[in-house]
Amino acid sequence: MEKTIETMDLMIGYRRRASGYSGSIMRRINISTVSGELLVVAGLNGVGKSTLLRTMAGLQKQVDGKIFLCGKSIFDYSRNELARTISFVSTEPVNVPYLKVFDLAAMGRYPHTGRMGRLSMEDKFRVLDALELVGLRAMAFRNVDMLSDGERQRVMIARTLVQDTPIVLLDEPTAYLDIPNKYEILALLQRLAHQQNKTIIYSTHDLSLAMRTADKVWLLSNSYIYEGAPEDHDIQTAVQELFAGSHLDFNRITGEITPETHLYGEVAVFTKNDPGRIRNAIARLGYHCILNSKTPVDNLPNITITIRKSTTEITYAFNSEEMQFSSFYELGSYLRKNPPPVPASTLQSETAENTKSNVDRKPKTPRPPKAAPKTEPEKETKLETVTPDELQETQEMELL
Repeated sequence: MEKTIETMDLMIGYRRRASGYSGSIMRRINISTVSGELLVVAGLNGVGKSTLLRTMAGLQKQVDGKIFLCGKSIFDYSRNELARTISFVSTEPVNVPYLKVFDLAAMGRYPHTGRMGRLSMEDKFRVLDALELVGLRAMAFRNVDMLSDGERQRVMIARTLVQDTPIVLLDEPTAYLDIPNKYEILALLQRLAHQQNKTIIYSTHDLSLAMRTADKVWLLSNSYIYEGAPEDHDIQTAVQELFAGSHLDFNRITGEITPETHLYGEVAVFTKNDPGRIRNAIARLGYHCILNSKTPVDNLPNITITIRKSTTEITYAFNSEEMQFSSFYELGSYLRKNPPPVPASTLQSETAENTKSNVDRKPKTPRPPKAAPKTEPEKETKLETVTPDELQETQEMELL
């Protein structure tokens, strides 16, 4: 399989204004990508994620080393050839007065339009299709400065889709997006990578999301880049070392990173509905769950939960006390104010677990990776005899 990006002993950093460099951020970078994969660049703030992407896109000169795009040195590309090979979406806001959404997205077609820079009918349809993919076709004739930050980011992603390059780099593409649009955009990037055989690389601070969506991860840590699938040993070990000494837990199975919870004790839960969700709810409250014991458990709170379509019935029984609740929120509020006594066995277990956890949390010396081979919506004038959909269609027909 052809390598779309390959670096050899790459060193990245920033120039001083006078002369020389202010120092390298990272050196001896030997990484590669192939077509048809979604790759995530992850790491803490200031580690060099944006610098790496900008350097690979040719927007920033490397300190040393070589970059190859589709088997050809980046220095051998003309500006127009480079624009047809690699596209880049930054986090810098675009706020140009009177610039239409359609016109901003259409800028991605200019490397394909020749010297005159005129859009053909096919080019215009490509722009409208890209806006449809990111959910903004209805806003095609709205001014960009009237959009929210998230909508503006989606326009920039549409511009990248219109540019139609085999390599796509995105710096924090989900930074301003709400939760539904965040997952929609990542699902779109995943489809483009797999179905259109593109190499798509995006940076993020959301490691949990990266571990669930990426084909490959570049994890930047301690001046090294750990490269591999989210489930590979080197990646999982590097993630654990990244959070060593913090109050966070990394779940190797799900890839989730969550704050560690204090264990207050145990409760016995009896239910026939959605045991996984109930177990998570009880764990979030700080209790270990003994699920569906054959008989009530002595010396422990016994909780019976029945979930119907629109109602939840919870019965809490401990010693001679019995309480009724209609939601997990009410149960949690009660347990926080009235925690049951913690059995001695649980305290001993927790102490042993904390001791083991503290041993595990000792910072480890990171191992270098294996050496690689060389705004509010704009108010529109409403016509009495024309609906908004008819007006939108008329504008598109006039454009085409």
